[in-house]
Amino acid sequence: MKERELNGEQAQAFFDDLWRPGGLWGRECSNFSQATCARELALLEGRRYRRALEVGCGAGFFTRLAAGLADRTVALDLSEVAIARARAAGAPGPVDYRVANVMEYDPVTEGPWDLVVMNETVYYLGWLYSFFEVGWLASQLFEATRGGGRLLMANTFSLSQDYLHRTWLIWTYRDLFRNVGYRLEAEEVARGREDRTNFEVLISLFTKEPRRRSRAKAPGPRRPPPDGGSS
Repeated sequence: MKERELNGEQAQAFFDDLWRPGGLWGRECSNFSQATCARELALLEGRRYRRALEVGCGAGFFTRLAAGLADRTVALDLSEVAIARARAAGAPGPVDYRVANVMEYDPVTEGPWDLVVMNETVYYLGWLYSFFEVGWLASQLFEATRGGGRLLMANTFSLSQDYLHRTWLIWTYRDLFRNVGYRLEAEEVARGREDRTNFEVLISLFTKEPRRRSRAKAPGPRRPPPDGGSS
């Protein structure tokens, strides 16, 4: 079995365990998580999004909050358990929940997208796949984003010894998306405390600049040939 396929299967088993009842994933509805989501929604408001793509939607907590901003949303997650929970909870707008590994997904073919959301996901990809593969995904998401479209990303900083959340890693992932072509439109750090633990989340909103149409130059006066026009 190829290493890439093995990584995908191991990741699916890992996240299925997290999302099962009694699993470790319990912060999605916490007061701090809700406050962070509210800050993200505030950054997105004021615009209607025709097509939205959410990468790593989990059980659909943020999906349900943001579904009213888009005419259609495609929400992906590797965990069948998480997607089953998301579908059972429904959404206030048309959402197509799919069990999918984004590393095997083609966002360009299904695009273009007016909004891409990637919350608490990229550092897991960095854990499972090479930096080249994560970088290639970032480039593909940029290509799949419509001109004038946006990408919203939130990632938790580590305030302990958690290697996946190291501060320098989170900034590196953020800079990766800048380097593939997105322009950083807005950014802030949400801070809070839950269960005697301090949390900091970097929220970054990117924009893909629309292509400028080149103006056709009006033809100038034709110069006579050097011989005065005789042939």
